[in-house]
Amino acid sequence: MTLPAWSLPAALGASIVLLAAWNLTLGVRLSSLPGAGRTLRTLAGLCAFLFIPSLVIGLLAPSALGARVLGPLAWLWPAVTIVFVAQAWLAISGGRASLLIAAPLLLFDGLVAWVVVVRWIESVGGMLPPWALAPGMAIATLVATVVGTAAFPWGTSLLIPALVPATPARQRWTRAARTLLAAASSAAVIVTVLELPRAHEALESTRALDAGATDAAARGGLAIGISIFGVLSGSPPSTMARQEKALADSIGVSALHVTLTSDGTGPLTLDSVARTLEPRTDSVALVVTLRRDGRGGADDARSDEEIVRVVRRLRPHVFIPLRNALPGAAPMTRDAWESYYTRAAAAARRGDPLTRVALPTGAGMHLDSALVDWVMRGASPLGAVALTVEDYGASPARFVDALNALSRWASMARALPDVWVVGIPSAPTITGEVVQQRLVRHTLLWAAARPWVRGVIAGDANDVTTPSALRTATGRARRAFGEIGTALRLQRDLPPAAAPVDSVSTPDTTADTVRAIPDTLTRSRS
Repeated sequence: MTLPAWSLPAALGASIVLLAAWNLTLGVRLSSLPGAGRTLRTLAGLCAFLFIPSLVIGLLAPSALGARVLGPLAWLWPAVTIVFVAQAWLAISGGRASLLIAAPLLLFDGLVAWVVVVRWIESVGGMLPPWALAPGMAIATLVATVVGTAAFPWGTSLLIPALVPATPARQRWTRAARTLLAAASSAAVIVTVLELPRAHEALESTRALDAGATDAAARGGLAIGISIFGVLSGSPPSTMARQEKALADSIGVSALHVTLTSDGTGPLTLDSVARTLEPRTDSVALVVTLRRDGRGGADDARSDEEIVRVVRRLRPHVFIPLRNALPGAAPMTRDAWESYYTRAAAAARRGDPLTRVALPTGAGMHLDSALVDWVMRGASPLGAVALTVEDYGASPARFVDALNALSRWASMARALPDVWVVGIPSAPTITGEVVQQRLVRHTLLWAAARPWVRGVIAGDANDVTTPSALRTATGRARRAFGEIGTALRLQRDLPPAAAPVDSVSTPDTTADTVRAIPDTLTRSRS
């Protein structure tokens, strides 16, 4: 019997709701229990009273939605998890709780507090060793396995500690519930411990990237940029637009990346984005990604019109038609993908014949290899390849392997297209800011050494919904942000002769001419 795809996420969500109900009910009961002792009653009351507010703060404070108001209170959720540990320890040390029930809950509460405190320390700029980050990495990886890689940065946010009962169970269903919770807590701790070696290895895998690190990461003609506005399904908020435009101007990026969904292809959204970017597109390369859920059939016609609308209004230098498979849908064949990208290229050509259309690839499956070979043989209407690894840093070595795969494919190419690296997957509050910095530095060095790499989009400008960008939602620059600034300064210091015309790229076969990528890497900036 095969379980539906939604069953495991639904079970996880139901467990979280039940655990929250357990904490609220037990906390209220213990806070008014005369024989529990003043200290235990106080701790239980604090947990019951602060549990929901602190959890909401822990979820919203790292995002753009709550950073301004809730950011100064982000410490509250780690503090409350520590209070849960203190309550569990006091219940055991006072002899009020059954050890078989309380011990697993104490271990689980300790694990939750460790991960939450470590995540908070990383969010404020602290640097911790890999062994301290490994439990959070293990839990985030396990949650991503169940829910999907998009949940990786938020995997540890689903952790909720549990209060320990301080009185014997009087009813059969109560004893059963406590036994079940203790068993589930034991299983969670055991599974996390078993995952620790692999998580630690994943974190340590980036240490080797420092061995070949050098400060000479400059090459004329290499565009270096950032993603702005997050994933747009509507017009970007005016405050966000001002902040991210100012950030891009302050460091002098030579490329900007915007991501739209189908809901973000309306005239109002496109006009808003166009007005924001128009003063810059003559000197900065614009890369636009359109994310769609593929349904096929009559929906393809609507997809074509969306592509025409986006390309005609924004006039990007590079357009990436990214199609996500629907959950439970049968995988598309190579012929189906080639047909889809051929159709997307034709639609983009209707919008603006000077725009290059790029093949998005994760460089992780055999199908990726086949499609990239289709482009690099010159047999496709596409003029570029865009590496888009979207696991949010769940496996840092996976991204490095993708870069190496691109190098192998390029060495065998007949008609080498432009190659863009669009986003460097990271989750600095889980894997640590040092890992993010190493990946960004390695990518810039890798791109600078290969003339056929046309540009690198190093990451999102600011945390919007996930804590995975180059700056936090409160505006604090992460360590990787300094790597971009250093690379841009080195490029501006290059003599004019060091910025040769890229003679490796092959013109896009969709048109006789293509819009040239602005070469602004050597011009002075204020």
